[in-house]
Amino acid sequence: MKVKTLSLLFLFILQTTSLLALDNYPFSVGPSIAGKMGISTGTTPSGIQNAVSFLSGVDLAAMVYLPMSNDSRTGVFVELGYTNTPFGIKLWQEQKFSYMNQKWLTISPLLIMSGVLIGLEFGFNAFDDWVDDKKMFGNLPMKKDDFNVTLRVGFMHPVWTTPLGTLNFQLNGTYNITGANYLDFTYSPVTLSLGLNYLFDLESGDGY
Repeated sequence: MKVKTLSLLFLFILQTTSLLALDNYPFSVGPSIAGKMGISTGTTPSGIQNAVSFLSGVDLAAMVYLPMSNDSRTGVFVELGYTNTPFGIKLWQEQKFSYMNQKWLTISPLLIMSGVLIGLEFGFNAFDDWVDDKKMFGNLPMKKDDFNVTLRVGFMHPVWTTPLGTLNFQLNGTYNITGANYLDFTYSPVTLSLGLNYLFDLESGDGY
């Protein structure tokens, strides 16, 4: 057991060292796409339970990267996106599940340090009201939230480099700081997304 633990620790140190040794991205722009799942952490009314829900579509974004160092992968991303907040709710007695979602136009300033991303996501609701696919609450009016703030933490790592730029794997976790209202309860969803982005090199045109 101790040997296995030490081996895992050694591999972790090697991986961290390799990340720190990677060259920085150049000044870049590019698109990203991601699938997402989410669950609300808010307190629900009696008889209603939070449930995990998978986004039926994708999140889309355009990214701009501004490097801050020549020696390490440190810089700032500014991301403009079409972002979803999926989560599920179900009735305990009937086991009836409803997929919930609210759509946002977002702007996200993000700091990256050796592959780790952290920042805030500011969402503006420019779309319709809540999606409630099973009409669990009938045709009752649903409050439209016009603005929210979300904490975002993630990880990004290159998987393929070409003379035009770099394809990257991206993992993101979010937590809704402001929370929002849906009928009689407040939700504060957490989400996890997996996706890819491609950063086009605007400095040299031959990778990074």
